[in-house]
Amino acid sequence: MKKFIDICQFILVLMGLMICGMFFTTLLGLLPLKGYELQWCIIAGQNILAFIIPALLAWRMCFKTSPMTAMEANRVPSLKMIGITVLLYIVAIPALNQIVYWNQEMNLPGFLSGFEEWCRQMERQAEELTKGLISTTEIFPTLMNILIIGVLTGIGEEFFFRGAFQRKLIWCRVNPHVAIWTAAAVFSALHFQFFGFIPRLLLGALFGYLYYWSGSIWVNAFAHALNNSLVIISTWCINKGILSEEFDMLGVSEGGIPFAAIISAVAVSAVIYILQARGILKYKGIRTPEVPSKYFENATESK
Repeated sequence: MKKFIDICQFILVLMGLMICGMFFTTLLGLLPLKGYELQWCIIAGQNILAFIIPALLAWRMCFKTSPMTAMEANRVPSLKMIGITVLLYIVAIPALNQIVYWNQEMNLPGFLSGFEEWCRQMERQAEELTKGLISTTEIFPTLMNILIIGVLTGIGEEFFFRGAFQRKLIWCRVNPHVAIWTAAAVFSALHFQFFGFIPRLLLGALFGYLYYWSGSIWVNAFAHALNNSLVIISTWCINKGILSEEFDMLGVSEGGIPFAAIISAVAVSAVIYILQARGILKYKGIRTPEVPSKYFENATESK
């Protein structure tokens, strides 16, 4: 019961801080900026005010420990783990693309037609907003997109969903696999894109396992930033005519057996199995914060 209450306390603090951060982010829309500059400011503000700062403050408020230590942000990632991350991501692309296609083509039962139309409308609005921001052939806006949408968003979301939410569950002795998939589900759900839920869930789980295996939040932050940045770079290359417009469908089979996706999924599983068998991918261990902060120590002692 104590562990459950500790988790609830932490999540309430975390979500409360996030909501406050979202509120202050909306105020950035009042700045006398337009176009790219305003969008960059809002996205950067959201990541800092609603994700990074809440993650840091939640650890500081709930435990007498450094937030950077709690999230293992003080551990330098090894080049080996960075290389493994790149390998896994590249090998997984065909399988992920196929899952994205299947999720987008999913049709709900007739009695949910209204909900389906609402979801698709939300998807179209989000897609139009994203395309309007990253569909450019200019160098400077593209570099800024990589920095803010790619790198900063990768760090912000990983601090919040993995560094705070997932890490807290594991520290309270929740089964690591349950913690990883729970954090991934929350991560995907809070994007409010139903027809992208499954691939985002799988990506979130991959980020969670990379965090679990490496013991450094910078590994999964790198993976997240890599995923976001490659979308921006590939879009730029398509707009410049360097890549075909069909590049985003790499490995996708619109009918029949998706051989490329199957091979991709098997290859990812094989790589993970081999690396685990050799002891390369294994749980690095974390330090548990034994002492709660003054905000919760009285409540903890009374349980």
